[in-house]
Amino acid sequence: MRVIRGSKGDSQYSPTAGFRYDGLFRVEDCWHDHGQSGYLVWRYRLAKLSTDELPNNKPQPRQLAGQEVPTRLEQTVQRIVRSTKVANYVKQAHDFTCQVCGTRLTTPTGAYAEAAHIRALGRPHNGPDLAVNVLCLCPNHHTLFDFGMLTIADDLTITDRATGANLGRLREARGHQIDEAHLAYHREHHSQGWKHALGDGASDAED
Repeated sequence: MRVIRGSKGDSQYSPTAGFRYDGLFRVEDCWHDHGQSGYLVWRYRLAKLSTDELPNNKPQPRQLAGQEVPTRLEQTVQRIVRSTKVANYVKQAHDFTCQVCGTRLTTPTGAYAEAAHIRALGRPHNGPDLAVNVLCLCPNHHTLFDFGMLTIADDLTITDRATGANLGRLREARGHQIDEAHLAYHREHHSQGWKHALGDGASDAED
């Protein structure tokens, strides 16, 4: 039990003014008695916990049947700080419209689109955080592009890797040019990934 004493209590134990937290106590005994007004009251004898008795750990969340309580680990994470200015420039140049499908999403806070780097910024790709390496895409086509399901040729023709279908030409906007070298890197990188995933061209029957 947590005990807080006020200044209006027994002067032997109470603070001279306001309130004071006196720590954790254990209920050692209890009994009923008649108070000054004749009503039956319950009385308790409290003993303050020693330092050795104080709990050291915070209470753990109750584990439900069939569920595991997740553990927490402290980690240090390094991440690349992307240029918000570059991303905003590309999205505004395209009026927040996807360069693949032409979709323009509108939310209560305004139009929404995502800036997709053609050549990834992280290792081992080390792509530049420049507008020539960024596309304006909707969330769906951003995901497909990052996984290599969409490739873009030097003439900006878009191919659906799942079906082989030609999805048309990448939409362009004045003031935003794309570096063909980054498109070529994206195609080559994901081409190698597909070869590894398929066993360098082996069919399922040969595995």
